[in-house]
Amino acid sequence: ICKTRYRVMDFIGEGSFGKVAQCLDLNMGRRVALKIHKNNKHMVNESEVAILEKVRALDPDQNNIVKYIDNFRFNDISCLAFEMLDRSLWKLMEMDKFEPLSLAEIRSVTYQLLVAFEALKNIGIMHTDLKPDNIMLVNHRDHPFKVKLIDFGLALPVRKAKVGMTIQPAAYRALEVNLGLPLSESVDMWGVGCIMAFMYFGMNLFPSSCAYKWMKTITTGKHKSLPKKTSSKQDNAEERVAFFDLLKCCLHLNAEKRIRPREALSDCPPLYCMYLLAGTMTMVY
Repeated sequence: ICKTRYRVMDFIGEGSFGKVAQCLDLNMGRRVALKIHKNNKHMVNESEVAILEKVRALDPDQNNIVKYIDNFRFNDISCLAFEMLDRSLWKLMEMDKFEPLSLAEIRSVTYQLLVAFEALKNIGIMHTDLKPDNIMLVNHRDHPFKVKLIDFGLALPVRKAKVGMTIQPAAYRALEVNLGLPLSESVDMWGVGCIMAFMYFGMNLFPSSCAYKWMKTITTGKHKSLPKKTSSKQDNAEERVAFFDLLKCCLHLNAEKRIRPREALSDCPPLYCMYLLAGTMTMVY
């Protein structure tokens, strides 16, 4: 592929966009993940490349964002090369039969996501596709719960977000999206809240199959399917209170009042920030 620079070793994933191949970069002697598009519409693929070029300005390791390496066309098929990562958060939990994570583990992942979304907010980018599949563990054996945000195929500049757009996976879709209200980076913070709940309960907080059930869950605050068993019994009561405090702030129904990444990472924090910052003392990667 690409004049023999990349040698395909295996196909490791597939989605609506196309396939992901594990390749050997013969120039650099390293493994890379190659995203091979099904859709060869130039405007769609060029839009993703434009976003990636803008995101490339951010330090991928400091900001917990996948490192973008290269883009090219092979036999008129669009291909994007990224650093090779370990496995998705979804795959990790699936392998453990969706056993809820401990609050310490949830805290670590949440903190890293907030850093990523603060960086994206600073350059005016909305990710709009946060879900467990798009959170990748870097190297779970050597650096447990070190994660990076991936897949900018549906990302867009904030200025291009229009009322009435349908964005985000159904179970992670912000209230303002479903109601046709003005959109902003706050939709991604709603997604962070949904991810927190997914890690805590081992399942999605909001239903994805039926808009009526989704709205009923929002309006009543009740979810018939949530398990009684949640995160680890080792979690103390103060941590649990702080976790739910932050969760409520991420899932605030009013997008303008929803917490922003910088507020959650504040140096003068209320209880939920203390919960997050407690983990930074022990997160050594």
